[in-house]
Amino acid sequence: MLRFLHCADAHLDTPFTMEDLEQADVRRAELRNAFSSMMLYIRQNGVRLLLIAGDLFSHAFLTKETTALLRREFASVPDCHIIIAPGSHDFYAEDSVYQTTAFSENVHIFKSEVPSCFSLTVPDENGTDIPLEVWGFANVSPDMNGYEVLAGRKLREKQPGVHRIFVGHAALAGSRSEDPCAAQAPVLTKEQLAAAGFDYCALGRYHTSDGIRRIDVTTTAQKTRTTYFGYAGCLVGRGFSEPGPRGAVCGTLDFDANGDTVFSVRRLRIARRRYECLELDLDSLPDAQKTDAGITSAIADALAAAVAAKKMAAPDRDTALRLTVTGTLGAELLLSEKTIAAALAPLGSLTLIDKTTPGKTDVLAADPTLRGAYYHALADRLQADDPTLRETAALALRLGMQAFKQE
Repeated sequence: MLRFLHCADAHLDTPFTMEDLEQADVRRAELRNAFSSMMLYIRQNGVRLLLIAGDLFSHAFLTKETTALLRREFASVPDCHIIIAPGSHDFYAEDSVYQTTAFSENVHIFKSEVPSCFSLTVPDENGTDIPLEVWGFANVSPDMNGYEVLAGRKLREKQPGVHRIFVGHAALAGSRSEDPCAAQAPVLTKEQLAAAGFDYCALGRYHTSDGIRRIDVTTTAQKTRTTYFGYAGCLVGRGFSEPGPRGAVCGTLDFDANGDTVFSVRRLRIARRRYECLELDLDSLPDAQKTDAGITSAIADALAAAVAAKKMAAPDRDTALRLTVTGTLGAELLLSEKTIAAALAPLGSLTLIDKTTPGKTDVLAADPTLRGAYYHALADRLQADDPTLRETAALALRLGMQAFKQE
């Protein structure tokens, strides 16, 4: 039985330009630590094959420290064959680290856009040698628009007792209909993958994994041959745009008594930090519940419902949660990030996005006191076309009403 690990889209040395310098350093360290954790798993569990399907790092931002880390970690698993198919961010070029750095002998890097093969003999956990063909290609520029990787390429017939694997950073036609940029990447088709006789296709490019799927093909000998394929998703979520558990694919390949491939797979969570997103529309609540305590209770209920529906995992101290609240809220109420976080504990951190609009402003409009004057000073901005101006005015109104309450 051949045990392997499949990862992609680690994006080491991402610049995190939206963060301050200190926080950006912390985030980049998290990426490197996650990569090192994956390599530790390989060492401790005797994994003999690592498939890296592109975008291991960001070519333009790679540091000498991270390059040294890659060399050191790869060399620390000499019994593990490491196959790298460069992607659009770590594309293979004459000045790339893949060309200029001497990696250990167990590292195999595809260097051409033309698919080629590494023929290996990998011992399984019992020491039995397993013959293996690993096919793949390299992105040789950051933008290989519509390049058809396997079009017109006929692979030789796969020999019995040999596992045939494909590794690549490309868009699989028809797998992500919502992807408007599919034509800006190399392209594969399910039919091409199946016709080539691959047992497993380790893909990279999309940062969300939609599971491992299969294609069944009837051969000329009237046998059913199965090809499994899937995207690993990104190794680590880098923000709220990449929510949920992230990591690698841990799989096994074996043969049954008839010589057919037997495949098993599971997800391996790598990073400790996990980003999750939750939304609550206050207009779904009765007016009587729109109090400080009632809203906090509704948020807790919404989180529990999302967990029960398996839209997210139960939060823990490694969870960063972004909560977006919409709808109308009394002008005198102010959502408290600290109070909500305490009610949702355990939680690593909470980011509150308050998109509510002030409700019941007719009372304020008729108020002859300073409260009314304060409201009228903001009234035009509360109705402005600019959403940022409206949100700022709504926050100013809430803060002002809170101040009046404390007098």
